[in-house]
Amino acid sequence: MHTSAPPVREFAVVGYLPDYRTLDPAWGRYVTDIVYFSASLRPSGKLDTDRLRVQTPAALREMSAVYGTRIFVAVGGWERSQNFAAVATDPALRARAVQAITTYCLENGLDGVDFDWEFPDNAAERAGYVALLGEVHQAFAPHHLRVSVALAAWQDLGDELYAVVDRIHVMAYDHEGRHSTLEQAAGDIQAFLERGAPPEKLLLGVPFYGRSLDHWDNAFTYAEIVTRYHPALDVDEAGGIYFNGIATIQQKTRYALSQQLGGVMIWELGQDTPGDPSLLRAIDQAISP
Repeated sequence: MHTSAPPVREFAVVGYLPDYRTLDPAWGRYVTDIVYFSASLRPSGKLDTDRLRVQTPAALREMSAVYGTRIFVAVGGWERSQNFAAVATDPALRARAVQAITTYCLENGLDGVDFDWEFPDNAAERAGYVALLGEVHQAFAPHHLRVSVALAAWQDLGDELYAVVDRIHVMAYDHEGRHSTLEQAAGDIQAFLERGAPPEKLLLGVPFYGRSLDHWDNAFTYAEIVTRYHPALDVDEAGGIYFNGIATIQQKTRYALSQQLGGVMIWELGQDTPGDPSLLRAIDQAISP
């Protein structure tokens, strides 16, 4: 009797593209998904896409045609989350937001939306957030669109969350001190697993930037660090800056593979450097050595 083998589960490589960066179509060789960052919610529940460049969705669609890259739009983010509380906790505004987001994705040929509310700060807001995610997920289902959410490990939105999102982008960075060690990343993932998150829905977030050890608020792109310090492959500190070098990025990727996670997530693609020191290429080499 012949039984077919189970389908091989995809290991996703999701990269954020902020509106202030320029798309590099060659990223399509290495990423499965790009999240175009970031729209926000208006107080009315409508979608504010004013920051997004008009020509970028077309360029992303071209990239998708060549490489099959899935394209998402982000809603929210740091300094772009101010209207989430009012909208998410009001059923009428929430319904308007669901309609606006669904329409935007369909009109622009997108594959889904990524939510990043930083941060709900009480039980009512957390419940409203899960309700918003669930209602978008329901509206998306007939169109086969996906919903993802970016969360830090300390954020617990409850068990209902896992049924209404397709992916959780774990922001395993911006800890105190050395802000994104391998041990911290593993701890962040374990926190989600212990709360019952399905591993295949978790994506381990990795930083393509470093932070000053003396002045945490001072951040530097990986490209800037490479240009200034030319660090060796196994180095994560240079000039008083902590970052993830090639060896650590590959260790984190292999950790995500070993835990059978859904993939890795990158903040953000425009911070990488071209050529041999590229972290994006390092991830690809760890997946397919």
